Amino acid sequence: MKLVERRPRGGGLTPAGGFLANHVLRAQTLLAQAVRGIAEFRQPATGSLSIVASGVPGTYLLPEVVAAFQRAHPGVRVSIELATSARAVESLRSHRAEFAVVGGFAAAPEIEAEPLVEDEIVVVGPPQRACRRMSRRDAESMTWISREEGSASRAAIEAAWADSGITPNHRLDLPSWEAVKLAVARGHGVAGCSRFAVDGELRAGSLALIRLPRWKVRRTISIIRFRDAALTPSAREFLTMLRARWGAPPRQRRRAAMCS
Repeated sequence: MKLVERRPRGGGLTPAGGFLANHVLRAQTLLAQAVRGIAEFRQPATGSLSIVASGVPGTYLLPEVVAAFQRAHPGVRVSIELATSARAVESLRSHRAEFAVVGGFAAAPEIEAEPLVEDEIVVVGPPQRACRRMSRRDAESMTWISREEGSASRAAIEAAWADSGITPNHRLDLPSWEAVKLAVARGHGVAGCSRFAVDGELRAGSLALIRLPRWKVRRTISIIRFRDAALTPSAREFLTMLRARWGAPPRQRRRAAMCS
């Protein structure tokens, strides 16, 4: 089978060569992961742990668990890659991470999901819009600020628009939740955001909760991993701590900035 094509200026892989290279690279990554993991059985509480997470869990749920894990296991180096939910699935497929924590993902036969915690998507605006109700027409006239394509939160918000009959006239895509919140606080528009992402700003009054008719959006943040893949001891311990912190029934959160 011809794998490489020679050309006057260099060369390249044939379609068959590209197909084979994809599998070889994934096999190399999987073997490297196994080598790192087997070392933990020789010398417990050492090694490295690679996790991929989408924006909300990676920014607002995982950091305190990572800090607690590092205090308990200082010999293990933890690295977190922030990615959209779609890219998180690709990281698992290529074995660049042992597991991922995402806020929704496209189901795949080789990926298994474990629900972790329920998340609420709320609509927020600048402080001067506090305690206001917004009609469908008002919502369509506003600039809606959101994350980039591939974000699970964005997909949930777009589905909520369809359910509420909202077709925004103006949209602005930004690369991070912090950028989205800053743009909203400065009066550039409104946004649908995870309650986890805006709790602090709602309590401080830098963002205001906006009520929209028929807007009730919830999603599940899940742990996803390659089906039947063996986890390293560090990964198992980290998941135990993650479930203990976020897997219990959600506590009653203060509805700061809510209107009666």
